[in-house]
Amino acid sequence: MKDLVGLVAVRTSSKRLKNKAFRKIKGREILNILIDRLLETPYLDDFVICTTVNSLDDSIEKLCLERGVKFFRGEEKNVLSRFINASKITPSKYVARITGDNPLSDFKQMYNCYKFVLENNLDYSRPEGLPYGTAIEVIKFSSLEKIYSSTLTPELSEYMTYFFELADFVKKDLYIVSEKSKMPDLRLTIDYEEDIEFMNKIFKNFEKVPELEEVVSYCKSLESYPRADFKIDYDKISKIKSSIKFKE
Repeated sequence: MKDLVGLVAVRTSSKRLKNKAFRKIKGREILNILIDRLLETPYLDDFVICTTVNSLDDSIEKLCLERGVKFFRGEEKNVLSRFINASKITPSKYVARITGDNPLSDFKQMYNCYKFVLENNLDYSRPEGLPYGTAIEVIKFSSLEKIYSSTLTPELSEYMTYFFELADFVKKDLYIVSEKSKMPDLRLTIDYEEDIEFMNKIFKNFEKVPELEEVVSYCKSLESYPRADFKIDYDKISKIKSSIKFKE
């Protein structure tokens, strides 16, 4: 059994920006950029690309076969089920929840968070203070199983972070990141055309894919940058949280 395995949730049918995993940053597809980084990082024992059985995601399976990386296809809305079944490919004590369309996900702070989880015997943690779209959650696999078996609303599990926040049976705490990586008001996720444009601006400033600390330093030098709260629907978030239910 492995210690820490990355589970990469990705699909092509996003409502806000369709097929975004295959949109290009500096001439290369976002998912390919992330796979390159996953193959190079020393902080994970392995990883599995977790996509859906929707025929639209055949392109993701094709890419995984071409790259020779592990993948699993499961339910579209039930991400918990997808993760549980994907974990059977490479069992591990802990999993890292990674989003397949966030090319600058920070593996270094993820690993620091993982050590924080071990030191404090936690079920769940995530780095706090990173730019929006770069934090990777660390989850004890037995806790993931408990969330899966306890929830009454698995169809909402694409919002998995809220499940762990709300479950009172999960031992959790946040890992506060170093100052060099801290910039919580910066938006580095991919949901809109504006995000693609800004990510291209960042990547064109560096010869190779930059470390997050370099990106933070660069963005702090700019007169303006995308804000983390851009187009966030707080009413929707509140409704989702109130809809998540667990067995008593």
